[in-house]
Amino acid sequence: MLMRLITVISLIVFLLLLLSGAQLDVAIYRSMVSFMSLFAVVYLTIFLLNVVKDNNSDNMTMSGSGGGGNTKPEGEN
Repeated sequence: MLMRLITVISLIVFLLLLLSGAQLDVAIYRSMVSFMSLFAVVYLTIFLLNVVKDNNSDNMTMSGSGGGGNTKPEGEN
C-alpha cells in the first residue's frame, strides 16, 4: 500500500513537472529522486519503529522477570 502511494506521488510530481514545461529528462530525474527519497524515508521510519518496538519489548521482558538487568552493586557500574 505504501509503495503504491509513493509511486502515485512520484507520478504526480512527474506530470506536474511536464505540465510546467520542464524537459523530459529533467522531469524523469526529479521524479526518480522524489521516489527514492520518499522510499528511503518510509523504509527508515519502518526500521526505526521496529527498533523502538523491539527495544520496548526487551525492556518489558527484563522488568517483568523480577531480576532487572543490573546484578552488580551500586558502586561497580
